[in-house]
Amino acid sequence: MTYLDTQAPIRRIWPAVVAGISLLLASALSVGGLNIFGAFAGFGFLPLVIIAIWPRQANTILSLLFVFMAGIFTDWATAGVIGQWALVYSVIWGVLRPELRSAPYAPVSLLVFWLAICGLAILLLSVSGWFVFGIMPDLRSLGRQMILATFVLPLISLMRGVISRRFSDSEEWDR
Repeated sequence: MTYLDTQAPIRRIWPAVVAGISLLLASALSVGGLNIFGAFAGFGFLPLVIIAIWPRQANTILSLLFVFMAGIFTDWATAGVIGQWALVYSVIWGVLRPELRSAPYAPVSLLVFWLAICGLAILLLSVSGWFVFGIMPDLRSLGRQMILATFVLPLISLMRGVISRRFSDSEEWDR
């Protein structure tokens, strides 16, 4: 077991940079969507998958900066309310606090935690959208986005495991 204070700072920066770049790519993908049987299913919750599997040993300040900037980018790219996704990403990352977890998530607990993250995101989007526009958002659309991201979660978690093993020090990248 290692303590956070005894690790070299450069070792804690790389997981934050890699996760931040992945989050920015997921934010860029979240702009699009699919038309499934006449119903549009967007990828809006895809960046939340990256936040859910954020590395425990990542630098806190750099991680929060990446999370906030990805939210601002998502707001800008979707022509939405500036700061709404930044609020959602930052609050969810603050609730997660990956650096305070003592062990990686087991697959079942990751799924339960993922559903809690989605519920919090829908609540934050509903409340902030109601204050800005005065109407409730389309909860069916948010539900379709959540279901689509839930199906993608195991695949992204598996890819993250492969990438972490490729860089030899998998303890640093544990979720």
